[in-house]
Amino acid sequence: MFDEEVLLRSGVMFKMYLSLFACGLSGGLHAAAGLSSHYTIKSDKQKILPNGDLLATGHVHVVSGDMIIDADEATYNRTDPTRAAITAIGTPIKYSGKLEDGTPFTGRSRELDYWLLSGDLSLRGEAFIQHRNNTLSAAKIDYNVNTRKLVAASEPGRRVTSVIYPDTLPSQK
Repeated sequence: MFDEEVLLRSGVMFKMYLSLFACGLSGGLHAAAGLSSHYTIKSDKQKILPNGDLLATGHVHVVSGDMIIDADEATYNRTDPTRAAITAIGTPIKYSGKLEDGTPFTGRSRELDYWLLSGDLSLRGEAFIQHRNNTLSAAKIDYNVNTRKLVAASEPGRRVTSVIYPDTLPSQK
């Protein structure tokens, strides 16, 4: 992960935006990941690798609950059940889903890793998330669907960018 203190130094707006994703996206991603008992993977070609993992290539479409991932290639890593994961690459990967309140979210990146048991999700390569016109873009976005912790980091010479519309933020209780 990244040094949170360095990442959060950018100020209140970034902290508020992280809170938006902690309150908003976390519920939807958690619901999609936690409530789905299976993953449906469709693609042009699939094969079982010598280690037992499933490799899907060409127009890959993964569905789990309300979460949809479209990628060029995806691997369901199932060799070790304690380290089960879905990894994907694309130009770009596109994903979408619905939050607990029914509102949609979308995103894209060039690489995606999702560790099923731990709930760790890593988006790399021009990572971008949008919910209710609020956006977050960074070189890398790490998120845990169980702890609802989100950290976005930039590449050298670049910055994390948030565009926030305060009237779309959930009210704080």
